[in-house]
Amino acid sequence: MSSASGFSAIDDARNAIVTGHYQQAYLLLTEFLATHPDNLDAYFLLSRIAYDHKNFHKEVECLVVAHRLNPRNPTIATYLARALVLSGDTVEALRVLSLAEQLEGHTIETCDMMAVTYNRLNRYAEASSYFAKVIALGGIQPGTYFNLASTLKFCGDFDGARNAYEKAIELKPDYIKAHAALTSLGGITENQNHIERLSELLGSTHNVDDALCVAHALSKEHEALKSFDAAYMALHAAKQKKIVCDDYDFYAYEPLFNRLHDDLASGWANHCAGYEEGGHIFVVGMPRTGTTLIERILSSHSRVATGGELYNFSTAVKKHIGSNSIDLIDPLFFNQLSGDSWYEIGKHYCESTRYLKADKEFLVDKLPLNALYAGMIARALPHAKIVILDRHPLDTIMSNYRQLFSFHDTTFAYTLSLLETAKFYVHFRRFMDECLTLLPDTCYSVNYEALVADPSAEVRKLLDFCGLEWQESCVDIEQNRNPVATASAVQVRQPISAKSVGQWRHYASQLQPVIALLREAGIAC
Repeated sequence: MSSASGFSAIDDARNAIVTGHYQQAYLLLTEFLATHPDNLDAYFLLSRIAYDHKNFHKEVECLVVAHRLNPRNPTIATYLARALVLSGDTVEALRVLSLAEQLEGHTIETCDMMAVTYNRLNRYAEASSYFAKVIALGGIQPGTYFNLASTLKFCGDFDGARNAYEKAIELKPDYIKAHAALTSLGGITENQNHIERLSELLGSTHNVDDALCVAHALSKEHEALKSFDAAYMALHAAKQKKIVCDDYDFYAYEPLFNRLHDDLASGWANHCAGYEEGGHIFVVGMPRTGTTLIERILSSHSRVATGGELYNFSTAVKKHIGSNSIDLIDPLFFNQLSGDSWYEIGKHYCESTRYLKADKEFLVDKLPLNALYAGMIARALPHAKIVILDRHPLDTIMSNYRQLFSFHDTTFAYTLSLLETAKFYVHFRRFMDECLTLLPDTCYSVNYEALVADPSAEVRKLLDFCGLEWQESCVDIEQNRNPVATASAVQVRQPISAKSVGQWRHYASQLQPVIALLREAGIAC
């Protein structure tokens, strides 16, 4: 193959990738590399094929070669950093990002890749800085403003976030996610709200997922103005349409809880050798129950770092068994795990989170439904502590129903129905009770109502369980400057208070069937 025809092959391969003819592109590139083994473009295009097929480890292999061929190329470096994150190698990703920051010739594309990758690593200050650079370079896109707003929100810059969300909406008036995110910042009053704008948007939105997103925002604004019936009706109508459209199987979670129960009751605890590293604290519970508050309390301690909501443990499990499941957890996972699995899973988790722990002795991992992994965590990390947040059943159920979750992960499908949310809660609570009984040295329960009523007393007990001495800063969480990337980002920058207790009473009439179901299950409410 001549040089001219060879480089024509690169163009042909690039066009084949664009049109989705991956096999043709792959053959062209491998044939070309046989005679041009040091061609950077060929390796970069092979990495694109791997990425499009979600083969992130192969993408890393291709980009490592390309980076070696030209370590000063910012495009290669930034794509390599992202690939490393997606493949689970967060430590190496941070090293490559640090190198990429020193390179010249950054473009809108590379700055955006830096921002997105830092965002994936929960480095929100760095992410917002690079999103701002994208805009400064001329990347005036609604999505960029949305991403900038989100990272500013996580860092506590609510005015900056509000301005960026409004800019995104100005550029794209039907930007559903931006409308919803803007509402989440609060500050809704009779004279300053978006109810008319959201109502018009809902009326013109025909996609059920978009309509549900708008309905959640509209409901939140009605609620802020104490129009609770209107808030409920907006949600209920949109959720019913989603149920009918997607035909959800609400009972899919029952086999999971049955498997979790059987696994926990099997007596495995004395027959496992996990990874012995200490200092890991998992804060779990039903979503929207106050887990972020617990995270803020713990991370206000001088010996504690926080990673926010991490999927590293589930990723470690999936990587070990070779699963590509998008669901958080699946009953089938258990069939592929053995006594030899736990050391490797624990080791992978610790290595992947070490950059977050940095120079601290403890790391808080606050992913609420990591609760479903409690048994696995106890095996893989025998020195870990699991803090379970318990809250009034009706506040828990209503707050879950009122929160918009992603349904790409079917775990959260229960929140489409108030009654199904109650059924999920019953299963969840029983499993948590089993964990507390069978894993008393690992699991500890904090009651939300008791915590906000007497913060000092409850925080002292929590710190003692985690092996931490008392520090006054742990009850002064409004002074904590750590980023917060959860639905509670606004609330937890305020002092601990009881103002969220008993919110369910605003929906007492709608909750009557739920109350009956809970009482039948033996749960006082």
